[in-house]
Amino acid sequence: PDGSYLCRLAEVEEDSTRNGDEMWKLRFAVEDGPHAGRYIFDNMPFTAAAMKRVKLICSRLGLDTGGEIDLTPDLIKGRTCVLTVHTEEYTDDQGQAKRRNVVPFAGYDYATVLESPDQDDEDDLPF
Repeated sequence: PDGSYLCRLAEVEEDSTRNGDEMWKLRFAVEDGPHAGRYIFDNMPFTAAAMKRVKLICSRLGLDTGGEIDLTPDLIKGRTCVLTVHTEEYTDDQGQAKRRNVVPFAGYDYATVLESPDQDDEDDLPF
């Protein structure tokens, strides 16, 4: 359903767009809540028009995007972020109305670790 989910990037598949541009297919695993274990899919095309979004995604996954980097799937795989998804209706090739999840342009946010209110910081001390 529509909402925001803490996700881990489980898989990156290298592919290409219909125009022949390099693209990565991203498969995120929902990490907690009632939808834990489900997957959210998104694409990361490497075109001039999409570079702002590529930079946003990498930044929200915890990479330093202040300079040049040789981006590989291994640099982002396993990292976490919060994904916001919306559902939209579309018509498939057979004319059937269907629904799918869509991650909007700015649908990526930093993952935050929330501390349990019952947790006592002193319990984690080694002495």
